[in-house]
Amino acid sequence: MDKDRKVIGICTAELDQKFHARMLERVMRELTELGYHVLIFGSDSDMFHMSESDLADAAVFDLMNFELLDVVLIFSETIKQQSIVMHIVKQAAAANIPVISIGEEIEQCYSVIYDTDAAFEELVRHIIEYHNVREVNFISGTKGNKVAENRLAIYKSVLDDYDILYEEERVGYGDFWFEPTRKVMDRFIQPHKVLPEAIICANDSMAVTVCDYLKERKIKVPEDVIVAGIDGIDEGMKHTPGITTCVRDEVRDAKTIAELAKQLSEGEAIQRKTILEYHMQLSQSCGCQKSHLFDSDALISELNSGLESYRADVRWYAEMSEAFLQCTDEFSFQEIMAEYMPDNSFICINSDLRLEGSREAGKTQGNLLFTEKMNAIVKLEGDIFYCDCYSENIVPESEEDVLHDKPVILLPIHYCKKVIGYMGVWHDLSQKIEMGRTIHFLLNFDHSAGLKLTQ
Repeated sequence: MDKDRKVIGICTAELDQKFHARMLERVMRELTELGYHVLIFGSDSDMFHMSESDLADAAVFDLMNFELLDVVLIFSETIKQQSIVMHIVKQAAAANIPVISIGEEIEQCYSVIYDTDAAFEELVRHIIEYHNVREVNFISGTKGNKVAENRLAIYKSVLDDYDILYEEERVGYGDFWFEPTRKVMDRFIQPHKVLPEAIICANDSMAVTVCDYLKERKIKVPEDVIVAGIDGIDEGMKHTPGITTCVRDEVRDAKTIAELAKQLSEGEAIQRKTILEYHMQLSQSCGCQKSHLFDSDALISELNSGLESYRADVRWYAEMSEAFLQCTDEFSFQEIMAEYMPDNSFICINSDLRLEGSREAGKTQGNLLFTEKMNAIVKLEGDIFYCDCYSENIVPESEEDVLHDKPVILLPIHYCKKVIGYMGVWHDLSQKIEMGRTIHFLLNFDHSAGLKLTQ
C-alpha cells in the first residue's frame, strides 16, 4: 500500500449478494476517487447462526490493524450478530478511530440510516388511492422484528386514513423469505375465499414469491391481484412482472457516505446521524409500467452464460480439491496454487502451518488467530511468487504500481473452526464486484488445502 495515502477500512458480510455488492462497489469507487486506499474486510456468511464456521469467518475482522486505518465503515445490516459488530466498534474506539455504521443506528458510532417509512407510506397510498382498491392484504417480515412491525404499523395507519377496516386475517408474517411467504399465501388464496385486490409485502423477496405463487395458480398480476414490495433488489427489478417497490438512490448515497468518511478522516465535526431516503419506483406488478425497464433477451443470455460459467467452475474447482487432497509436499502444493489461484490475488497462510503435519514455532498476534509473519502466495498477471507478509501490514508488498490505487477485498480462510489465514483480491474498479467465483475457489480451498494444512 502507498504509505502516503489515508486508509479507509470497510467491514461487511454478504459479499455474494448483488444488492449489497452494488452499493459497496459505488462506495469503494467514491473513496478511491477522493484519494483513499480502501481495505474491505468481508465474508459471504452473514454470521446469523454463530456456528463454528461463522465464528471462523468473523476472524477476518480481527485482521484489522487500526494503526493503519483512518476511518472504519461498517455495513451493520449485513452482519446479523450484534456482538460481532460491537466487537469491531470497541476495538476501533480503543484505537481512537472513528466508525460510521451504515444501515443501523449505533450509539457509539456515527450512523447512516435509511428512512424507508415515507416511501413505503407513499407506496401503500398509491396502491389504495391511485388503483382504487380496498381489499388489501399485507405480508410482514419476522414477527417482533423492528422493521417488520414498523411497516405493518404504516399499513394499518394508511388503512385508517382511508376508512378501511383493519382485518387480522388479511395479514401474515413471511419472515422476509420465500418458504414462510408461501405458507401465508396458502392461507390467503383458498377456493372459498374472494381474491384480495392487492397484496403488499414488507420486502421484494416476498413480493417475488407472491407473484410466482399467483402465476402457478393462473392468477394474473396485476390484472387479478396487484403486488408490491420494498427494497429494490435485482430479483425484483428483473422479475416478470417487474416489482413495484421502493428503492434507494445508490449514486447519491455512496457520495454521501464517502464525503462523511472524508470529513472524519480530516478531523472535521459531522452530525451523529445522517438519514438517507428511499423513493417509490412503479413497475409492472401494480400495472403502472406496461413493459420491462431492461432488455429481457440480454438478461436471458446473461443468465445462460452465468450458468455455463458456474458449471465450469464446479468442475474446475472439484479438480483443484482433488489435487490438494492428493498433495503430499510443498512443491506440489505450489504447482496447484499456480494453476488454480485467481489472478491478481494473494493468500497469506499462518506460518505455523505446513503440509505433512509439521509445525513451526510461529509467533501469534495477541488475538491468536494470525501469526505475526504470514507465508504469502501472490499471483499477478499470471505470474506467481512467494514472500513473507507481516499480518500487521495486512497486504503483501508489491512492486506493481498498477495495484496501488486498487481496493483490496480480504476474506477469511479456515477449515471448520481452525483459522488458516486470509485471502486478498485487488479489485479493478472498472469491473463489477463478482465475488461468486472467488468465494467458490475459497470454499474448495478451505475444505481441501485447509484439511491438508491442519492435519
